[in-house]
Amino acid sequence: MGPAATDSSQAAQYYVEHYLADQLKTSTQIVLHSSFEQLFSQLQQLKDDFLVIPTAFRSAKSGMSWGQWHYRNLAVLDLQTAFVYPLNSLVLLENTASVSNIAYTHAALTDLMGQYIQPKVVRCSASKYAAYQQYLVDGQYVLTNEKNVRLRPTEKILQRFSPQMVWAVYQIKEFQK
Repeated sequence: MGPAATDSSQAAQYYVEHYLADQLKTSTQIVLHSSFEQLFSQLQQLKDDFLVIPTAFRSAKSGMSWGQWHYRNLAVLDLQTAFVYPLNSLVLLENTASVSNIAYTHAALTDLMGQYIQPKVVRCSASKYAAYQQYLVDGQYVLTNEKNVRLRPTEKILQRFSPQMVWAVYQIKEFQK
């Protein structure tokens, strides 16, 4: 899962605290990665580890949705369970001082954003946190976690969202030669 500022990190913490047996809680270590793509490139080294991923996952790099990714990795991942855990509140912001017509968000959120605004350019980031950081440089719009935001005088909140999310828990299998 992504960096500590992400929903994925919080969902993993929740899973460990609420679903793992007490004897496993003390020996469980959550390992964070800069992106899911980076984690995917290391699956071979993570045999027997568990992976928590949102079912709304979409990769800007590969273009794959969670469903496509799930089927592509049947040979190396064993779906163990799923649970519901909310995302942090989301906000769609506009920087009224900008005329760049550039919007930033995570790839999984582009369709949601498109229901409210139609910017000329949509740039997808590895996380909602990264999207907000990039928006601060040259963006006019961003769809991100509200907790990431330090509202500036030139910004207005166009929309708020409080979505639930289904999280899939996989165990990584041994790679076949």
